[in-house]
Amino acid sequence: MAIGIRFLGAAEGVTGSRHLLEVDGRRILVDCGLFQGRRSWARERNARFPIDPSSVDAVVLTHGHVDHSGALPLLARDGFRGRITATPATIDLAKILLRDSGRIQESDARHLNKRAKRDARDEGRRLKDLDLVEPLYTEFDAEQVDPLFRPLAYHQERAILQGIRLTFTDQGHILGSAAALLEIDRPDGGVFRIVFSGDRGRRLMPILRDPEPYPDCDVVLTESTYGDRDHEPITDMQARLERVVKETMARGGRLLIPAFSVGRTQNILYHLTELQHEGRLPKIPVFVDSPLSTKASRIYVDHPECWDAEARRLMKEGAQPLDFPGLHYIESVEESKGLNEREGFCVVISASGMCESGRILHHLLRTADRPQDTVLIVGWMAENTLGRRLVEERNELKILGRTVPRLCRIERMNGLSAHADRGGLVRSLSHLKGKTRTVFLVHGERAQSEPLRELLRAEGHDDVRIAELDTSVELAP
Repeated sequence: MAIGIRFLGAAEGVTGSRHLLEVDGRRILVDCGLFQGRRSWARERNARFPIDPSSVDAVVLTHGHVDHSGALPLLARDGFRGRITATPATIDLAKILLRDSGRIQESDARHLNKRAKRDARDEGRRLKDLDLVEPLYTEFDAEQVDPLFRPLAYHQERAILQGIRLTFTDQGHILGSAAALLEIDRPDGGVFRIVFSGDRGRRLMPILRDPEPYPDCDVVLTESTYGDRDHEPITDMQARLERVVKETMARGGRLLIPAFSVGRTQNILYHLTELQHEGRLPKIPVFVDSPLSTKASRIYVDHPECWDAEARRLMKEGAQPLDFPGLHYIESVEESKGLNEREGFCVVISASGMCESGRILHHLLRTADRPQDTVLIVGWMAENTLGRRLVEERNELKILGRTVPRLCRIERMNGLSAHADRGGLVRSLSHLKGKTRTVFLVHGERAQSEPLRELLRAEGHDDVRIAELDTSVELAP
């Protein structure tokens, strides 16, 4: 029996999660995400799917974030006819995320083509000679993925192909996130077990249960996004958020928080709920400017089976973590534009998380040169993104084609990250020492994965490897 894996994404980088498990010619794709980063590079990687989609027999989806799910419409449009197995909450989130991604692809294409036509007219070139941009996929393409989804609850086992069984365990990263255990029957009567971590969550994070231990396995693929550092204690996060809110309020500015619509936005709202519930913050105007965030928050409410005991207790005491006094969900474009005309203090939470698209760009254009305003960075920013340039506190920023001075304050709160840090990653693998043959580090830049590799080796893991993009590895003969 030949078992191998090809790293088609999220290897030596943190986006585009795509791991192809091959078992005697059969193909299981674990995650199917979009690459993010420098626009020309990301578009080239996303437009050119590295394998024939019709050759994939099944897909396993660990969670709904677009760097894990966003290329599913391409896969389905170009020939995949198998099934996509995920937890029920992941499926609900993926449906709205993929539709939103399709709308963004169409909108970006229209914007780029409009600008190209304008430039051509100004330069006297013929419009018919233009090489216009096609969207990677459309909202309609995203909708065609729906019939392919098959829900599988945590801890339930299912044969997804003959002799290959799948079980999900809770990862505590976002709603419905899971690690995937695939058990492959061998001709000699034995079983080969491989675990795909997806994104590993953290203990004591708001709303969701803590991540569960990985099952015993022969091989494990683990993320390494924060493999070189430890987060600030979660217990300090509310105090930090309280301080940033009060300082910005005292300056009469506004607090702008770029945040992923799923996971990070809900965590921030939960912390603001507790701060007001405990009397540490007054009633303050908070605007969630993202239709996607609104839909995602509703899905969080629809899946209380994923909530932890603390969140359920808060609700019993009368506090609604995702719907508190002063909270406004913004949906229309007109309301969004109105926020940039608003005077006085407010909190604006908007997508996208890495500041590469969406309404956050318009808010940043207004905030960048205002010294009284604060931009609060609450998560990892990939290389070559506007979010990374904010983290680096560049003096100038290019936003929507305009170069503007950066005078606003930049605050960082990595403690809000929903990814496990260095210590969490090491602890998550400690019980597998002597049981697991090989640990592959994925979903991390080399600056993060190389220190983690050395630490895991020092902890007693014999074979720790950094997955390399576009390479194949034989796992078992």
